[in-house]
Amino acid sequence: MTRLVRGWMVMALLWLGTALPLVGDVARAQTISPVDYLPLGEGAEWQFDRVAGTGESKLHLEITEVNVTETGTRYLFDIPVEDVHLGMRLEYATDGSLVLRAIQIDLNELLDDLPLDPGATGELQFVPPVLLGAPSLVVGNAVTVTPVDTDFEAELDTSIGDVTVDVQVNGMVTSAWDPATSPTVTPAGDFADVVTLSLDLALTFTEDEFDSEATVNERLTFVLGRGVGFVQVGIGDSTYALNRAVVNGVPIGNFPQYEDIVGLAFTIPPVICLEGRARGEATSGDFSLRDIRLTHALTGKAQLDAVLDHPLASGVAVSIDGPAKARKDGRLKVELEGKTVVLDQKVKFRVDQIVDPTSTILDLTAKIGSASVVIPIGIEPVVSGAVDIGLDGLVDQSAEPGTERKLVSDGRLRIGDVEYPVVVKEKLKAKKDGTRSHVYTFKPTGSDTVVLHAEATSTSAADFTFSKVKPTFFKREIPKSEVTGVTADVVQP
Repeated sequence: MTRLVRGWMVMALLWLGTALPLVGDVARAQTISPVDYLPLGEGAEWQFDRVAGTGESKLHLEITEVNVTETGTRYLFDIPVEDVHLGMRLEYATDGSLVLRAIQIDLNELLDDLPLDPGATGELQFVPPVLLGAPSLVVGNAVTVTPVDTDFEAELDTSIGDVTVDVQVNGMVTSAWDPATSPTVTPAGDFADVVTLSLDLALTFTEDEFDSEATVNERLTFVLGRGVGFVQVGIGDSTYALNRAVVNGVPIGNFPQYEDIVGLAFTIPPVICLEGRARGEATSGDFSLRDIRLTHALTGKAQLDAVLDHPLASGVAVSIDGPAKARKDGRLKVELEGKTVVLDQKVKFRVDQIVDPTSTILDLTAKIGSASVVIPIGIEPVVSGAVDIGLDGLVDQSAEPGTERKLVSDGRLRIGDVEYPVVVKEKLKAKKDGTRSHVYTFKPTGSDTVVLHAEATSTSAADFTFSKVKPTFFKREIPKSEVTGVTADVVQP
């Protein structure tokens, strides 16, 4: 068997395989949709342990790229195995069918006779795509045969220069959906609702530049669990069973559980918050504002929206924004700008003011030509140094092996009476001495700006201790010496 055959066996078995076809308890008349048994999405990962054979002890599959196209949504699997780097581009078409669009191939594994050990990756595109499953199919009665007659071109980067090679591919691919043994037992749990997808490859690869040729004739199978995807994979003589996975943001399987926070509270020097603290109407001269809404993000950006009524026009939308930064002296520097048009006249708006804890007015200057007017907007600032955070519960977001894990949770961060939605991410590392380190970053929902960094260590809920709590609220970094009264709400699994 040539290296091409071995390379393709590894690639296809990685994606599709148990060592033996499974015959199971699923009724042959069961009608399914492939998307229910192979849920694909950004960040999906599956981690496997070898349970039979002589291959590598671990196997990791993950989706590394998601693209929405006119024909459907495409997903790229990044599949490293031994010295081979492979990728399979799958697509859920707009009609719900599952197709194989392309395969990225390491040409050193593909062809034996390439000179000078070149480095290059080619992408074999299937035209038409290989149909792996119709939108709705009957298990035990779903067989599809796809002829393959195509080629692809690759640039080889060799020590004597670039070489272009054309590889022709001919043959056929046959897919079939059949029942699987229920339950399928893995370290991640027992999966009762499972099906088997078989893939028969009969492909010949020919390259004329260096007269290389290889043939693949293999039948491959894999087991899929509803809502989970891969639960068992075969590679050569080895069988891999699912240990853990993260699918659609949900952890599945064997994730060790440790003590962790569901809440955090501390005190800082009082800061001023204007989120939702403007009165709804304001008037000065011919200018009237209504439906006033004032937002003040933790990242230090403020925005004022309103509807302007004027003798020249009514119902004109006004929106101004800019920084609103906390100062070390406890005050707030607000600088907002914006403009709108009333008939043919440009109206400029500006707020340039230092707000202190006793302020009740935000002065909005409106300017038309050389004339200007100040519109006093009533405000009721929240002044507080009490910070309280509640989390929905940290869950794993990566199935990768190793001692460091990645977890995430939605939460709510409150400063006084003002609440902000946040997302917290944690790096959890279990050390050899039995201790665990926790590193947290808190970001406002939808933002990439870190507003709180915290670090802790623990061996149990009883000794969970924060060594660092570093907030940056409204652009002001609070030094460690000014963060007091740190308390954590910790749960023990």
